This record gives sequence, C-alpha cells and structure tokens, in this order.
Amino acid sequence: MGRFFFVVLMITIILIFLFFPIYLETNSHYDMNRRKFAFVIYANKIIRLFGGYVATYSGGLALHTSKDKAILLPYSELNKERKRVSIIRTFRLKSLCITMETGAEYFMQIAVLQEVFQWAFLIMGGKREKLERNLWLTDGDVLRISVTFVIRLNLYMIVRNFIRFLKEKIKVLCQTKIKRLTI
Repeated sequence: MGRFFFVVLMITIILIFLFFPIYLETNSHYDMNRRKFAFVIYANKIIRLFGGYVATYSGGLALHTSKDKAILLPYSELNKERKRVSIIRTFRLKSLCITMETGAEYFMQIAVLQEVFQWAFLIMGGKREKLERNLWLTDGDVLRISVTFVIRLNLYMIVRNFIRFLKEKIKVLCQTKIKRLTI
C-alpha cells in the first residue's frame, strides 16, 4: 500500500508541475534622452526572476544586472544570440499595457508603433479587453515608452517545444551527414 501511494503521489506532483500555469509579468521602460532600457521580470507577480537595464557602449550593448555586474554583448554577436531557440510558441500573451510619451517630432512614428503593438498582440491570441494603450503628447524632444505584459506558460509547453527543436536539429544534422556520405 505504501509503495503504490508513493508512486501515485509522485505522478500527481509531476503532472501538477507540468500543467500548472506560470504567469510571467514583464515591466519595461525606454527613455530616449537617457539612452537606457530598463526591465524586470516577475513570476506570478511575486518572485523577481531577472531585471536590470541595457545601455550602449562603443562596441555594443551592456546588460547591467546589478550595480557590480554587467554583461557585454558586442554588435557582431547579436545576430548569433537572436538565432537561438525560438520561444515565441511556448507562451500565451494574456495582457498588454503600452504607455508612450512623446513630443510632436515623433508623434506619427509612435502612433504607427502603437498600432503594430496592437496587431501583434491580437495576432498572438490576446483579447481586445486585455489591451491598454496610452499616448501622451508633451512639449520638447521626449520619447519614453513603457510596456507591461503578462504571459502564461507551463512546463509541458516548454518541454514539448524543446523536443521539437531537438528533433529538427537532429533531422538537419542527419541530412547533412547523408549528403556528405553520398558525395
């Protein structure tokens, strides 16, 4: 009886961890005049996972994760980092709030950018009532963009897409090996 109960308990715990939804909330802010992009990521609105700000330096981008630590990303390596595992299919967008503050100089570009954000949100499965857009017109050369969004994911979706990714990589690797052997 004890062993059966233990096995059922372990299977139940594994299923709960696989299918329990995880909500990630991301708050980000870009200020053109200060040339900084700040962000923070929370899990279930409680646990701070990652945060910091991105600033430019002469050879690329610097990701500051604390007062004493910065990760340098040269411009030449940014394309390599972009081509890593695509996680776009592993989550569902739940809500989006965009607040943009600009002067008259950038007004048209910002209006178009807000439309792009709206259409991307709706295409990715977001609901119109979970979308909030604000556009503030101010005096001077100002451009500030604040974005808050919440995504939902679970470990099952991550594992499933990781297995698909591995399967595609193995398939490509096998095809290149077969081509080399036949030549």
